[in-house]
Amino acid sequence: MTDVRKLRILIVDDQSAQTGALCDVLRQYNYEAEGCVSAEAAQQRLQTHSYDLMLSDLNMPGLDGISLVKAALQRDPDLACIIMTGEGSIASAVRAMQAGALDYIVKPFKASSLLPVLARAQSTRALRIANAELERQLRLNVIELAEANYRLEQARTAAEQASTEKSRFLSNMSHELRTPLNGILGFAQILAADKLPATQLEKQRFARNIVQSGQHLLKLVNEILDLARIEAGKVPLALEAVDLPAVLQECRMMVTPLAAKHDISLGFGAVPQLRLRADRTRLVQVLINLLSNAIKYNREQGKVAVACSEKEGKRLRISVTDTGPGLEPDQVQHIFQPFNRLGRDEEVEGSGLGLALTRRVVEAMQGDIGVDSKPGQGSTFWVELPLAQETSQQVQHA
Repeated sequence: MTDVRKLRILIVDDQSAQTGALCDVLRQYNYEAEGCVSAEAAQQRLQTHSYDLMLSDLNMPGLDGISLVKAALQRDPDLACIIMTGEGSIASAVRAMQAGALDYIVKPFKASSLLPVLARAQSTRALRIANAELERQLRLNVIELAEANYRLEQARTAAEQASTEKSRFLSNMSHELRTPLNGILGFAQILAADKLPATQLEKQRFARNIVQSGQHLLKLVNEILDLARIEAGKVPLALEAVDLPAVLQECRMMVTPLAAKHDISLGFGAVPQLRLRADRTRLVQVLINLLSNAIKYNREQGKVAVACSEKEGKRLRISVTDTGPGLEPDQVQHIFQPFNRLGRDEEVEGSGLGLALTRRVVEAMQGDIGVDSKPGQGSTFWVELPLAQETSQQVQHA
């Protein structure tokens, strides 16, 4: 069985004989008692020792009991202070209690009278300490509850946003799928009705429209599936050291016919002889999408410029700048969301999934993507990717 710790009590009285006698008596009752013959000596003792209780005389030469109680409680608010006083100074004892003393006892007294006073003071002290701990725990619980409520509110908001985005995505997807399907069904029904002038040219025109709508529908479905696979982490990426000049040259060759068709000037700045850590096929897909958008959403006889620059953290930025109409701030904010058409230009064919897919691919390659644009000043879409450390790696990312 563990021994109960003795309560430590400091007795302060300018009568040394009385102080010694009190210490002897209290030790018999399992107190660890020490004595001081002045308030000044008690203050010094309190600076280096800790006590459970202090029993102090009220009237002493120099510093009195009230001042000692105030000073002692400033140093140790949990100290249980009791004042000893003569019958003629009860009012002063009450002032001492107002200053923080828990109780008082009138001299002369017997041990049988003192012990209950000490026990009450110790009980009050223990309750104060327990209450203080409960208050501390309560404050911590309140803080934790507030933090938990904040996290819950964030989760709820995120869930609502996700639900809204899902509804918007399904609504837009339904619209995008319905448009080419209506075209296919409409032209097919016309051909099936056989009520047209049966000219071969008209039949070929309707057949071409069916094929074009079917191709658009197939591209849309493929992009939706690609986006879903990437978000689910089902698309393996072969991260390797990719030669930057070779990739940009390949992209340039692939978009040059599109630029010529739209009468757009295509310019590539100096390309550093560097290697990027990326999936080569996906990197080409990303750059082709950015270049195609810059060409299609440009002004007549506009320009598209490609630039490369090294960034901090061993990364490289590839920027694609156009001279198109630019984007409004709200368009910039939502440009990488699914089914968000660049510039809302209905004359330009597209699914609205390209940039959403591009962002997912870039992020899967540990890269970043962004856009800088102002209305009437064109747009600059950029991609940042880490430089290669010449180590190939098979990964599967969302």
